[in-house]
Amino acid sequence: MSQSNALESLYQEELYILPAPLLIVLSKPWANLTPEEITTLTKMLNAVRLNLASVQIIVRTDFSVEELSAYSPKHILAFGSALQSSSVVYENLSIGDTSIIISESLDKLDDTKKKSLWLALKKMFNL
Repeated sequence: MSQSNALESLYQEELYILPAPLLIVLSKPWANLTPEEITTLTKMLNAVRLNLASVQIIVRTDFSVEELSAYSPKHILAFGSALQSSSVVYENLSIGDTSIIISESLDKLDDTKKKSLWLALKKMFNL
């Protein structure tokens, strides 16, 4: 049995599937984010009582909820990444049991867009 097959069959029980409270979808790799973009993201997470260590971050230019079901997300926040079934931005969408907010990339957020995003985040996290 190869090592990858062994790892795939390890911990199959649902007991070991621990969903993160938030899945963040970025349109560019973490290494390409500027310090300002990381600071903006950190401040947003702190405002909803989360931190970078408590979320999952993936990179996709576009996605569907079905593709991300392996992560068992309750909430998805996408920056610069498009949801295949919707083009609505800065609104709290519900698909199944998952809440989704689509935003422009972190480097394109101005004060007005941040305010719209904050209103959607408050609704998503019941603040």
